[in-house]
Amino acid sequence: MVRRTLPPLTTLRAFEAAARLLSFKGAAEELRVTQSAISHQVASLERNLGRPLFRRLPGRVELSEEGMLYFPVVQDALDRISLTTDLIRQSSAPASLTLQVYVTVAVRWLIPRLQTLKETSPEIAVSLDASLLDWEFNPDRADVGLIYTRTPNRPNLTYVLLRREKLVAVCSSAIAKAIKTVDDLRHFPFLAVSGRTEDVSIWAESVGISGLSQKSSPLFDSNLLAIEAAVSGQGIVVVPEFLVEADLASGSLIVPVQSDIMQPGGWYLAYLQRRGDEKAIQKFQNWIQSL
Repeated sequence: MVRRTLPPLTTLRAFEAAARLLSFKGAAEELRVTQSAISHQVASLERNLGRPLFRRLPGRVELSEEGMLYFPVVQDALDRISLTTDLIRQSSAPASLTLQVYVTVAVRWLIPRLQTLKETSPEIAVSLDASLLDWEFNPDRADVGLIYTRTPNRPNLTYVLLRREKLVAVCSSAIAKAIKTVDDLRHFPFLAVSGRTEDVSIWAESVGISGLSQKSSPLFDSNLLAIEAAVSGQGIVVVPEFLVEADLASGSLIVPVQSDIMQPGGWYLAYLQRRGDEKAIQKFQNWIQSL
């Protein structure tokens, strides 16, 4: 049996922080103890070793030769202990993953499919942040984001393209029956969604009409509400096709005029680059790419 004679862990932590920061005060702030505690712990370690680890100079400290020799070894050992501890904790505890997602996508596409994630990866507990306000991914609020963007190039973020979507104009069957030609579209209101007027103009141009006005239409703060208004016969709404797949299949919404125009941007999974190796994010990415 190997007999190890090791200094107390608290003294090693205090030394590593002080040596890395070259400051007893900085080490105290990082470890949330007093500067006097750091000084006592470092002195205890020096007595244990029988050698000085720092040169105490006016207003500052420097590592001694023994300190420069000891510091990288202690730092590497503490890093290895910390990393292995995190790995064990991750493997033994359920992984929590917060997903930023638009409310319409959550209700009309994601939630009906989440059961399959629970079946394949029961160790991942997903929380949804379905804010109406943040169109760009906010890594301070969520671990990953399911977002639409035309510019997937923000620094320090990874963007994984999930899908590109066709734009469709949909309405109730009653309105669809009254639309025989493209010009008939002008007789019905196009439902306006805050921040999404671009989709309507892109779609209208693709079918050869211009000058569609949405000023007299109620303004909705999400596609979710506009789609429900279209189902109830209040007008026509232009949306990405995957949001109304179930309605088209059931016949509650109809595509009165066909178009093959695509949204100019794409639907992406976004997360911080430095977190790309996390198991929960990798598993969620693999799952959502399989849908």
